[in-house]
Amino acid sequence: MRVLCTVAFSAPHARAHLPLMSMLSTLGHEVLVAGPASVLAGLAGEPVRVNACLPELSDQLADLLAGEPLTLPPDYDPFADEMLVELAAGPHITAAVRALLPVATGFRPDLVLRAGVEFAGLLVAERLRIPHVSAPSGVAHYMDRLTLLNALNERRAELGLPQPESLDSTHRFGRLDAVPPGYSFARQPMPAAFGFQQPSHHSPGERLPQWVADLDPARPLVVVSTSTSGGVFASSSALELFDFNAMPARVSERSPLAHLEVVAAALASLECEAVVLTGGLPVPEQPAAHVHFVDALPQALLLHSADLLVSHGGYNSVREAMRAGVPSVVLPLLHDQMHNAHRVQQLGVGVHVRDFSEEAVVQGCERALGDAGIRRQVRRAQRGMLGMPSVWEVAGFLERVVGRGRRVKAAW
Repeated sequence: MRVLCTVAFSAPHARAHLPLMSMLSTLGHEVLVAGPASVLAGLAGEPVRVNACLPELSDQLADLLAGEPLTLPPDYDPFADEMLVELAAGPHITAAVRALLPVATGFRPDLVLRAGVEFAGLLVAERLRIPHVSAPSGVAHYMDRLTLLNALNERRAELGLPQPESLDSTHRFGRLDAVPPGYSFARQPMPAAFGFQQPSHHSPGERLPQWVADLDPARPLVVVSTSTSGGVFASSSALELFDFNAMPARVSERSPLAHLEVVAAALASLECEAVVLTGGLPVPEQPAAHVHFVDALPQALLLHSADLLVSHGGYNSVREAMRAGVPSVVLPLLHDQMHNAHRVQQLGVGVHVRDFSEEAVVQGCERALGDAGIRRQVRRAQRGMLGMPSVWEVAGFLERVVGRGRRVKAAW
């Protein structure tokens, strides 16, 4: 097969799909990964062929704004999905489709395997009349399906493509997920997914530093994961899009940096060893000797030795914790994270922290570390995930999709 993989939004999101890309390449399939340059940076040093043909999201928004700053209303709701749909499928992706189409035409793919919130690849697949399949994504599980369909049909009208009426058209040929059906994070009913085991770490050379091994094993190891959503607007040019003087207080008070500061301060009073993955955010003053700041470590690998994950509630972080059999404490910031936090608590695999305060985080950590019921449920979830098909079996599923797609194309 010739597989065009399309990625968007942030480098960590692209890296989350690396096991799928690597598996396909290892099996002899020809793979091309297309995306913005900043996103493809997450694949640097990996044996995958890339093409930075997609425009940067910040540049697209700057063109649409025509020099005006992006302002948010005072009642801005960071968990509303209207802005998510606008970012993922707004007018700017028509230009992305036009940039991707000649690359795809030259590559002649049999299939588009797209990140869950990357829709230029979907529309290019429809133009080329080839199948498309979505990779796992928390935001894609969260967006309102009717709002998304309407936005995509506006783009289809601009591109002269047929405008389907079915909510399932986004997953007409199938989708992938990395959790069992009973642990799905989909907010609304979706077509059944082919579930597979997302490998626990991505690169053979990954390892933990010696100082992690030297941490006190008598104390629980708490891993803190920070949000990667800010990577979409990490460049200096992207920051120029915003009118920070008009930023609603809720946004600044609950930013990724504020999240990092609150969680780190909370862990200072907890009897533990804490490894805080800052993701490049400015590091606050170290609140205690047992709170260790580090820019990055292989999170999935680190979780194998952890007792607890404290995070913003991103799908990849929650999924990695479940696979490692580690409870989660979730203090959500934006997008799908409130829904994910609720789902974590509903499934019994962790705690949803509802107040943005040090005291609430401490209480959540103490409960998650001391509750035998949570430990049982997360072990149950782990066993369910380890019983799913391996990532290698995804290739057979995609081959069957391509075979069905060829029959459908013949009927078009």
